[in-house]
Amino acid sequence: MLINPQKLPEVPYEGMNLVHRQEVQILNQLYDALKKNEPEEKIEKLLRSFEEDLENHFSYEEDLMRRTGFFAYECHLEEHNRVRKEVKEVINQWKESKNNELLIEYFNETFKNWIVEHVLTMDTVTAQWINTVINGLPFSTG
Repeated sequence: MLINPQKLPEVPYEGMNLVHRQEVQILNQLYDALKKNEPEEKIEKLLRSFEEDLENHFSYEEDLMRRTGFFAYECHLEEHNRVRKEVKEVINQWKESKNNELLIEYFNETFKNWIVEHVLTMDTVTAQWINTVINGLPFSTG
């Protein structure tokens, strides 16, 4: 397991928490398959699932931000686009090399830290904003 789902930070908008938990579940399945050197076909299938889920995750948040007029939409979108590109590049490197260690290292040393930090910062502020707009709750950064 790469990320313990119970230790993933939560944000004050449950829809985003559900998306994050699903992504961590798929990521953990992929990571475990890589660590066990599962057959290439299984890893390719899990990679496709991860890529699709990552896109669904980002698209979901981007839609919420647009619909609620989130003040930092462009900044958050740029970060999603940066990670989209990064993930695509590392997966393409794996497709050429079939070197599982490449993905293991990326997920363990880069993506794991990124997702936790992203949830704690950008996603938390975004979720607070969404709650304010959708539920009329007071906006607070602390």
